Amino acid sequence: MAEDPFVPPAGWTFTSDNPPGTAAVALEPPDPQDPGRFRANLVLTLDAIGQLSFSDWQNGTDELLPRVLTGYLVVDLEHLSGGDRPAGRRLAAYVGPQGQALTMEQWFTRIGDLGHTLTATVETVRYDELADTFRVTADQWRLSL
Repeated sequence: MAEDPFVPPAGWTFTSDNPPGTAAVALEPPDPQDPGRFRANLVLTLDAIGQLSFSDWQNGTDELLPRVLTGYLVVDLEHLSGGDRPAGRRLAAYVGPQGQALTMEQWFTRIGDLGHTLTATVETVRYDELADTFRVTADQWRLSL
């Protein structure tokens, strides 16, 4: 993996205390007009998937997400081509802990016995504002793996 797990958008900052399995978290700058607003984020996770196939890993993810995210709804799920390893992208909506409508976009691939997932999360009403930024970040990340 590259020295930096991904390059966050300009002005975004990495957090320092990440939960186990989380390689990096970057947050958008706080909004000075609304400091309590949900901050969009990018999270890189690494999952030890051992001998699971790429398909089994992702099928398990598809079964898990509706159980752990309130109101989870898949909007789009696709296999990505290019490179020598399987990859995919998932777009979904769910309800956040404070009741806010959130949109989550994930890019995922398998390298050896690790599943790499980059997840972008934003309030649904702001998704269009950040979708291109997320895609550019994900494309740079995927090329650096």
